[in-house]
Amino acid sequence: MRESIVIEGLSKYYNGFLALDNLSLKIRKNEDVALLGPNGAGKTTTLKLLCGLLRPSSGAAYINGINVVEERERAVSKVGAILETPEFYPFLTPEETLSYLGRLRGMRGRRLGRRIMEVIELVRLEEWSKVKIEKFSRGMKQRLAIAQALLHDPPILILDEPALGLDPRGMMEVREIFKEARKRKTVLLASHLLTEVAQVCDKVAIIDHGQLRVYDSIAHLKRKYRSFERAYLKLTRAAI
Repeated sequence: MRESIVIEGLSKYYNGFLALDNLSLKIRKNEDVALLGPNGAGKTTTLKLLCGLLRPSSGAAYINGINVVEERERAVSKVGAILETPEFYPFLTPEETLSYLGRLRGMRGRRLGRRIMEVIELVRLEEWSKVKIEKFSRGMKQRLAIAQALLHDPPILILDEPALGLDPRGMMEVREIFKEARKRKTVLLASHLLTEVAQVCDKVAIIDHGQLRVYDSIAHLKRKYRSFERAYLKLTRAAI
């Protein structure tokens, strides 16, 4: 299987409003792709369809060759995801939260305990691992969301604004985490942050009004439009 993610003619209506319009995309194994577009372009809808949280109006999506609609649980079992603003039970600690989520994924015993410590250290929450989440800032919750996405060491990451709410240092640390992860994972990352995207991803899919405008390498877009920012503005009908 050369493609980790395949989207074929995916469309989604919300009460007559066309949010996603015949989107097709193929992401090969171990590629890292950014999904870019203005607010309302269809980015979050695309990610929710891929994770089986929405049903498409037409078209299909496949994870490792498995149809997401027909076999949702099997398809998403190898996916780690962050979708929209993460929320957790405020009365639990990060350790308790990750233990609960790990058991839901079939992880047990020492393997689970060891992996919890690894991801907590990875996202720099060691000093907060036994503190109730009700005391956490938005950025700390975002770090915990990254930890839960990586907990079961999935081969595919689907991430909606993973740097949301992080300060500059946190953004830099998250960038390093994903630079390491991309060596052996497929990453589909939705973001508004062009500078961050350019440092983490090699390819970009730009969508606007639910339609794919371009799917290309960032390096090629820089050559064609003289800068990545200029390419984004041109392709999303924005004025320069």
